[in-house]
Amino acid sequence: MKRMLLLWAALICLLLSPFQALADEAPYYTLTETYDGKRVYSQNGYLPEKTYYEFDEKALKRPADLFVDGGTLYISDEGNKRVIQCTLDGELIRVIGDKKLFSTPAGIYARNGKLYVCDSKEDAVFVFDTDSGELLLTLTHPGTALYGQKNAFRPLKIAVDEAGGMYVISKGNTNGIAQFSADGAFLGYFGANSTEISLEEKIKRLTYTQEQLNMLKKNVPSTPTSLAMDARGLVYTVTTGSETVKRLSMSGLNIMPAVSWGFQNAVDIAVSKEETVFVVNELGSIMEYTRDGRVLFYFGGEDLDRTRIGLFVSTVAIDVDDEGRLYVLDRDKALVQRFEITEYASLVHEALALYQEGLYAPSQEPWEKVIRLNSMFDYAQMGLGKAYYKLERYDDALKAFRLGGDKAGYSDAYWEVRNAWAQQNILWLIFGIAGLILLRKLWKVLKTKWRPAACFSQAVGRGMDQKLLREIRFMGYFPRNPADAYYGVRFENKVSVLSASILYGAMFLIFLVNKYACGFLFKSVQDGHYEIMNDVVLVIGGLLLFLVSCNLICSIRDGEGTFKQMYCGLAYALTPYIVLTPIVFGLSFVLTYNEAFIITLLNIISLAGCFILIVMMVKTLQNYSFRETIVTLLLSLFTMLMIVIALVIAAALIAQLWEFLSGVWKEARFYYES
Repeated sequence: MKRMLLLWAALICLLLSPFQALADEAPYYTLTETYDGKRVYSQNGYLPEKTYYEFDEKALKRPADLFVDGGTLYISDEGNKRVIQCTLDGELIRVIGDKKLFSTPAGIYARNGKLYVCDSKEDAVFVFDTDSGELLLTLTHPGTALYGQKNAFRPLKIAVDEAGGMYVISKGNTNGIAQFSADGAFLGYFGANSTEISLEEKIKRLTYTQEQLNMLKKNVPSTPTSLAMDARGLVYTVTTGSETVKRLSMSGLNIMPAVSWGFQNAVDIAVSKEETVFVVNELGSIMEYTRDGRVLFYFGGEDLDRTRIGLFVSTVAIDVDDEGRLYVLDRDKALVQRFEITEYASLVHEALALYQEGLYAPSQEPWEKVIRLNSMFDYAQMGLGKAYYKLERYDDALKAFRLGGDKAGYSDAYWEVRNAWAQQNILWLIFGIAGLILLRKLWKVLKTKWRPAACFSQAVGRGMDQKLLREIRFMGYFPRNPADAYYGVRFENKVSVLSASILYGAMFLIFLVNKYACGFLFKSVQDGHYEIMNDVVLVIGGLLLFLVSCNLICSIRDGEGTFKQMYCGLAYALTPYIVLTPIVFGLSFVLTYNEAFIITLLNIISLAGCFILIVMMVKTLQNYSFRETIVTLLLSLFTMLMIVIALVIAAALIAQLWEFLSGVWKEARFYYES
């Protein structure tokens, strides 16, 4: 009994110990992004390692910025009016500047043996020699018309390219980033933010008088908050109030794909040697993006009790060294926190570097290791798909691309798989088609020469001649001669409510199957995601709303058709959709993006055919001219819009009434119980 108890105790300890260790590693959870934009938990990519808060026996005071240059860390110590130069482990090398020179040392940047320090109160950028601390250059207001005599020069942040060209963010300057040559000559503005005008503002500007327009707040572009530069010399910016992360081309255009989620309150940005982009907000949440805008890691956060390492109070700066370690500056805590990169994140970066350089085959092994550690990491599946494709393992590439949500890659891999299948089976395909043609001709002969075949054909004909089947088959006549077909609906009872209801049901079923079960390349919803109730409201509710609205308008405009005829007629007007959509569904499993125009064309034909039949339905059933028909349809659409607005208003009023009654009930109950 004792042995059993000891065995169970040991087993419990073994099971619990790894989870306890993980919980103690970081005071936050790490998230990543799936290919459909969802946030899921991930292994930690970065773990808090150490902090720096005191240099030369003097604690940091309101630090403003930091920068990593090779093996050296620079910290802008604004409160003490100095810049700290130290090793990456926090050992002081020297103090640069003093109270006589600096007023508010803020943004800093180091490159090619020079340190650049922004001081907004001194209206200057100071350039120092990093080996001696000697002041080499003071950059002040250009004083040129190109810069703008009235534009203040209050530098906040700076980045420097390989040639020594300086890119300066000046406080309050909405023209963009000021660009200077290495010797301080002003070259022009670069990468200005664009202005965005809301619909409400546009309406105001169209309807207001000149006096009212003068009172409106001017719509000027916001100034970038921070900037960084990668090894290729491309400038990256973030702007507080916008989730946009920009990578600017040499001409100042944004070439960064739109990120799926970001920070409205971003304060700083940094770029690693793998060209992953780090963005931090003022509360210490950190996000790492790939260069194509996908989120790799999201971690960090606010330190509510102001004592936990790895969390922050007021973050102002972030940077990354060549080993992938992060340095984050907390202005309120007055310290720098260093984050060690985990083995998992190192593998991701290794694979990502190979992947981004186009070395897909060599990236296979690290991607496979990443997936073994985190099978939910879609980006790794996409990278692995590229590797398999390069190695001509197209079946494996298909699976990986699908798991990674890479439809373009899936299309390329499927093209190769389809070609291989066609080469192996082309003769059997030809023989099969030829055999079907011969069987059809043989059956025609047998029907006339062989009595059993003739009897069977006649029995099938009698079965198909049932009233309901005749009514359903009548749908084939509508595309050929819609006017005569709707005449048959109105005067000859060629259709019934039952057959029309069957067509409505078939149409809705086809819609659902095509939406949720079509080929991966042409599916508009994610696998496993269903919204049936929304579909019912959209499709069934939309058709019913059109019938009610159109019948109401036709009654007002002296139309001759009945609601029953309209109900039946609309069902048969959906014939092009009912016939062509199953063809589209089948083709979605066969075609690639190279032939996607075929599906697009069939969808256009389907919608155009339905529209034409609806026009002919209203014209024939209501005995209208073409002009009257178009007016009736437009009025019907307007009526539908009014009904929807009325329903939305009614729903809002009911919700408010319910909230009021619930509040009264709670207060009465509380009063009764007390």
